[in-house]
Amino acid sequence: MASNGNAKAVWNGTKKPKGHWWLRIRRRLEILVGSPALAVAFIMVGALIIICGFMLYFAERHHNPNMDHLRSAFGWVFLTLLHDNPWDPTTQLGKATFYIIEILKPISIGLIIATLTTKLVQVLTRKGWGRGRVKLNDHIVICGWSGKGNEIISELRKRGDAEGKRPIVILAHLDGNPSKDPLTQFIDGDPTRADDLRRASIEQARTAIILADNSYRDIDAEDMDSRTLLTALAIEAMAPKVYTCVEVIRSENLEHFNNTHADEIVISARLTGALLAHSAATPGLSQVVGELLTFPSGNEFYWIPVPANLVGRRFGDVLVDLKCRLNCLPVALHSGSDGVQTNPATTTELKDGDRLLVIAETYPSLS
Repeated sequence: MASNGNAKAVWNGTKKPKGHWWLRIRRRLEILVGSPALAVAFIMVGALIIICGFMLYFAERHHNPNMDHLRSAFGWVFLTLLHDNPWDPTTQLGKATFYIIEILKPISIGLIIATLTTKLVQVLTRKGWGRGRVKLNDHIVICGWSGKGNEIISELRKRGDAEGKRPIVILAHLDGNPSKDPLTQFIDGDPTRADDLRRASIEQARTAIILADNSYRDIDAEDMDSRTLLTALAIEAMAPKVYTCVEVIRSENLEHFNNTHADEIVISARLTGALLAHSAATPGLSQVVGELLTFPSGNEFYWIPVPANLVGRRFGDVLVDLKCRLNCLPVALHSGSDGVQTNPATTTELKDGDRLLVIAETYPSLS
């Protein structure tokens, strides 16, 4: 036990095992050039250049007036590598050094070309297989994947506003990009992991849509909700300002998701069941809901700010004014103090900073 402790102390202290500096240099070069073989080649060429510099210095220092310092030798080596030698060596060892440098010239150029080619291939490969990272701002991140994913992207693209042109990033554990949308990028990763969320630039995103991810084999509803919960917690911890929309499968898990401070929580099973039940009792309801929730045909929902000329007026008066003037129908009011009110009372007074949810064919022009 004592010997193991001493060995561990030596390893963790200032004393390093032999070859430690070599491994550190090699690892850093591997990261820089993208290949272990290229890293070794760079080290070998670098070592030869250093050796040539010392050879030239010791060979020419007493025989050549141009050699007054060690830095003169290394300056000559680099100038000879890059262009032509500034002066000719006078000794046999100096001339041999010149020939070695001439041999290293094409090798150095080949290493640079190989490094650039390797880096380019790595960038293209990572981008195609989702192994890279995106550099976006104010974008939408779709976390996880299911059959609803392409439908969500399609509905967003049909919008005629800024949301329809916003870049989208899919972060999911898939073999490739599941979308053919040109403004959609793909990151192969786990949305519950902070490192993969950073690769999707979650901290710079505008909106995060967290789907119930059924892309994993043999996953059940409870496991999907668990992964969704972990993703929501990770995003709220890293990027609390990002607007999060979360899909929940089981309504029994709603209380857990309420603790995540997600902005929108959609219980897919409850919405589907409620729509089927009300459609059976109210024939034609599914057509109305379908029209309001899909683009581009028919009427849609739009949030609009309360215009300055309507601040202080009652909701009933504003309803008639907007319907007659802009052919849009207010159905809900978002107020900072009272939250969202569906079908507010006609006497409700509108305040500065409030928003109205209206039904209209296109986004109403308030100007």
